[in-house]
Amino acid sequence: MEITIRSLFKKGNFLKLWLSQTLQSLSMVLLQVIVIVKVYQHTNSIFGSASVLTVMAFGSFFGGILGSYHIHRFSLVHILHWIGWARAGLTVILAFLLTNIQPAFFILLLMTLFFISVVGSWYQPARFALLPLIVSKKEYMKANGTINVIHQLFLVGGWGLGGVIAITLPFYLIIVIISVSFLLSGILIRLIQTDHSVTREESDKPEKAWIKLMRVGIIRNLTLMDVSESLANVVWSSAFIVAFTDEVLKKGSEWLGFINASYWIGGILGSLMVVLIAKYLEKRIGFMIGLSSLAMAILTFFFATNKNEVLSLLLCVFMGPLYQARDICLQDVIPPNERASVMAARSTILTPWSSVAYLVMGWIADSVNIQFTYILGAVLYSITFLIILLHPSLRNYQYHAEKKI
Repeated sequence: MEITIRSLFKKGNFLKLWLSQTLQSLSMVLLQVIVIVKVYQHTNSIFGSASVLTVMAFGSFFGGILGSYHIHRFSLVHILHWIGWARAGLTVILAFLLTNIQPAFFILLLMTLFFISVVGSWYQPARFALLPLIVSKKEYMKANGTINVIHQLFLVGGWGLGGVIAITLPFYLIIVIISVSFLLSGILIRLIQTDHSVTREESDKPEKAWIKLMRVGIIRNLTLMDVSESLANVVWSSAFIVAFTDEVLKKGSEWLGFINASYWIGGILGSLMVVLIAKYLEKRIGFMIGLSSLAMAILTFFFATNKNEVLSLLLCVFMGPLYQARDICLQDVIPPNERASVMAARSTILTPWSSVAYLVMGWIADSVNIQFTYILGAVLYSITFLIILLHPSLRNYQYHAEKKI
């Protein structure tokens, strides 16, 4: 694995993209934490602080709609570059508004957060589309796995790190860190050397993203899987885990941290496994995606019915769904000039649905009980497995690294 990772990071373009992604992830976690903390301190309102994430979710939704129609018109490198710079500038404006949280300024603050999310909603689709253009097809698997490790690490410790920074460093210093990180993210992307005509997604007139999303079976089925699993994944949020530890495991709130960390460690191990067995996965990628969903179904069911806290931690560690393997499929089946717009269209569906999923599963947990909710999560993971089982094109999908894009 060491040689594989070393050879990947020797590629200057990939290293710049990886660092840009890391800085974007760090900046967004810090930004959300500091805004939520400041809003709560000034308003003493949970509703006020919760509105921060709600407004940002709406911004991502609106940006996804725009991206599905227009992102293909621009150079991917230019998009990613200007996202970093735009977010840096908007962060400075946000800092001023956070020091003057009055009713009128609070509306402006929410509007600024909305625009930050609209701008940022184009980052992941553009990054997704750019990655296959700067690494060879043989490196797709390990490149996605390596980037996903960073994503999982920020899920594990990002909010905790952000909380520590928020209470230990001066406010303006945190704003400087966030702004500089956004700026560096944009600069790193600008330094990527690639053919301008390749990174511009309008060389051929692309098929409309929404038509592509519904017409191509593999894209449609993977999206349906993500819709189903968005509901299932809700049970791994802190609100549900803390209820499970109290009602089922009969443990204190400290076990929320233990289980949370164990689950996301499983995600990191899953990402590392992709890097380790990339060649094996290439030949059986459809099968492995299905096996991952089946494993999640079985492990979640045992977690729901188990009352031993130590076994619960072990079950969580083994939960390492290979979501990056789905990215490989999508990068392979979507033409280069349509990748960003199709991913933006997917985001338009999945982003608001994720918010609705919390309400749906929360209502079920209150109406029945928390254990039933986890069992339902296992059923939903099983549905994603059935989607693969019933669609041979996805079940038998093989990734051919030597095939030209």
